[in-house]
Amino acid sequence: MTVLFGTLGWRPQSLAPSIRSTEGLDGVVFYHSDHAKSRGARAKVVELCRALGVAVTPVELGDAFDLLEIAERIRADVRRAKATGAVLRFNIAGGTRLMSSAALLVCILEGIPATYVHDETLREVPLPLLRITYGERLTPKQREVLAFLLENREKPHTETSLAKALGVHKATMNHHIRELEAKGAIARVRDPEDARALLVRPTPGMELLVG
Repeated sequence: MTVLFGTLGWRPQSLAPSIRSTEGLDGVVFYHSDHAKSRGARAKVVELCRALGVAVTPVELGDAFDLLEIAERIRADVRRAKATGAVLRFNIAGGTRLMSSAALLVCILEGIPATYVHDETLREVPLPLLRITYGERLTPKQREVLAFLLENREKPHTETSLAKALGVHKATMNHHIRELEAKGAIARVRDPEDARALLVRPTPGMELLVG
């Protein structure tokens, strides 16, 4: 089973080459804004898929300019498709810049092969992405620490409180925190109520790494 994901702007031609060239295509899922021209392009893509006998799911985004919200939606859909054992491809040729950026981010995070379609020649161009799951660059313990911080982001946490909460030695927690900080996943900031203490906080967007 092969599923093609895509972002769509005003031109159905941006998705059509990938729909036609993908062997054994079983389904198409694409994202578009609520703009009238995008809805017009959606109708043509749906018509093409139905003519080819391919299942199609258009998704209209409520806010085509919120990168993290779009990325979270796309990633959730991608993970559901992955869970079925489907082979995934992604066409990021259309939509707002933030839609395309969000799609590219998900492809990097999930190790999905991605292409774009040249505006004039309509030639598919593969993007040089490694087929790795980006989140696996964290160790299981680092993922556990980061997930705990995200789930409890409303509470202040120091290395000591984290070590206690996760049942590890303080020196071990210090090692994990230093590694996460070096990777840009967390930041240590001064506690406004105690200048001697450092609070550990996840950096923005880390939900996508461990979600």
